[in-house]
Amino acid sequence: MLVTRDAYGLYLPDADLHLDARRAPGTVFVSHAHGDHCSDAARIVCTPETAALHAARRGAREAVTLPFGEPARFGDATVTLTPAGHALGSAMLVAESARGRVAYTGDYKLRENPFSPPVTIPRVDTLIMECTFGEPRYVFPPAEQLVAELLQFVETTRAAGATPVVLAYALGKGQEALWHLTRAGCDVVLHGAIANLCALHEQLGYTFPGPGTWSRYERGKIGDRVLMTTPQTRKTAMVQKLPAKRTVYLTGWALHPGAWNIYKDCDLVLPFSDHADYTELVRTARESGASKVYTVHGPATFAGRLRELGIDAEHLMEHPNEAEEPEPDEGPPPSKPSNQLGLF
Repeated sequence: MLVTRDAYGLYLPDADLHLDARRAPGTVFVSHAHGDHCSDAARIVCTPETAALHAARRGAREAVTLPFGEPARFGDATVTLTPAGHALGSAMLVAESARGRVAYTGDYKLRENPFSPPVTIPRVDTLIMECTFGEPRYVFPPAEQLVAELLQFVETTRAAGATPVVLAYALGKGQEALWHLTRAGCDVVLHGAIANLCALHEQLGYTFPGPGTWSRYERGKIGDRVLMTTPQTRKTAMVQKLPAKRTVYLTGWALHPGAWNIYKDCDLVLPFSDHADYTELVRTARESGASKVYTVHGPATFAGRLRELGIDAEHLMEHPNEAEEPEPDEGPPPSKPSNQLGLF
């Protein structure tokens, strides 16, 4: 087989690589630097950007860095990383050996991301794909529409004399939302967790457009600016003691039928996601040309839906890692049990 499972999770025997394994002997491919994909392995392989972000979050370790499109030999396979569109440095892995060609998507989306080159669906024999939003109800509106709704929210909140509070995860969605806000002329104050990673983005050469600006949060100094913070902080004094505020939560789970209740403490929930939606997942499976598709990190029913479409698919496993950090990327709605929606 081109992919197997062992005690550490997914494994490519020809390349001798584990995939997004929290702990494993040998070398682990880290698709991106969200906490639930980071690894404690002694040696990792990833893009240079992910290596820098991973070091900032988990400390220095031996990292074999591969720029997009630059092949390298691992075991009996040639490995190439391609853009995944999920966050800065996020990558898909394509491994080719005498036994065939296999790709692992990691978390990804096909829609544009200002911090990622365009995503190309790899043509392979075997595809291992995430399926976080692998149910038909998760079809996200166009990005332009969501950005327009976010900016409209900011404008109307300011007009009402209140502080717009944007809730977004510290890595990936936070930077993507900030990119759109500063480009539209908004000045934004950032929670320290987001600010640290924005500073690292800039050190790596990925800046935020003007005319708007961003700065780190200082108590009592928000003024008329937008406050962007992590979802877990929305009940802290930083948010709750604002004289007047309106809150928008950015998450793909906005389309969950229970979202109105799950996020009832927010004024608006926008399905602004860094994952592929259902149509993108199906398109990926089809256009990969894979004779075998394995699904991971999402509902097992998605593999059944692919089989109904004539694609030989099998659900391989839930997320290989349980999130240790308080900011899982696109975590499940809090009222849903994690064994139904996964903990990502």
